[in-house]
Amino acid sequence: MRARSNAHTHTAFSDGRDTPRQQVERALALGFRSLGFSDHAAQEVDAFTGMPKEREADYQSAVRALAEEYAGRVRVYLGVELDSEFGLAEKKSYDYILLSCHYVRKGNVRALVDCRPRRDRVFAVRDEAYGGNGEAMAADYFLHLGARALEERPAILGHFDIVKYFNGDGSLYDPGSPVVRRAWREALAMARESGALLEVNTGGMARGYVNEPYPSWDILRAWRDLGGGVILGSDCHDARLLDFAFDDVLARLRAEGFGGVWELGGAGEPMFVERRFSDEKN
Repeated sequence: MRARSNAHTHTAFSDGRDTPRQQVERALALGFRSLGFSDHAAQEVDAFTGMPKEREADYQSAVRALAEEYAGRVRVYLGVELDSEFGLAEKKSYDYILLSCHYVRKGNVRALVDCRPRRDRVFAVRDEAYGGNGEAMAADYFLHLGARALEERPAILGHFDIVKYFNGDGSLYDPGSPVVRRAWREALAMARESGALLEVNTGGMARGYVNEPYPSWDILRAWRDLGGGVILGSDCHDARLLDFAFDDVLARLRAEGFGGVWELGGAGEPMFVERRFSDEKN
């Protein structure tokens, strides 16, 4: 089985390096059935990654035009990545919503969790707002994301544990803490109730930030036990990495007992289609 779709694709309309057309051409070269664009929605407080609100209509028009132009060769979807804290988007204007959280926050104190130039601010929020208790901060992150999934009912829940971005050495919080583990399990239960697919995100691996997908395999096993569906996403900011590690991740998902993965549907299919590992036609 080969992955022939990506639901998490960025362009120069937000913080990607390529145009939508370049991403579509790369998808064609890879033999994709479909490609979903999910540029960052405009944000209330931080324009670091979000697209400027005044460019949103142009983004929508560009992707819709490509969907028409490439019909019959690759199916193109217009999605948006909505930040759970500050994102702004008219949901009815999009084919699907990918909900994710990019901040740790307590009151008016906040930090972007996945920005290397702002690394020190994440630790400052832990120390200033949480009295140095990183486990409480991480727990709040997960519980907030789960609650927002219930509120927004997105199609996809993105990079579920990206709060670990600066925690490779365990200096931000203890990932094995019962407080943290209980929080992400509660968040998973809320995500399951929301009906969202959980993204298996290879973007951090592609950029050398982590050595496993978001979320961790430990979390993915818990999601499997809940009966939740998964969808691959490369969180692609560079067309050359559009399918990064998809084959390896598919093999691992199968070995971990998942029955298959979901994809954005190709021509003549529903928007979301489950590809079963047992189906040799995949």
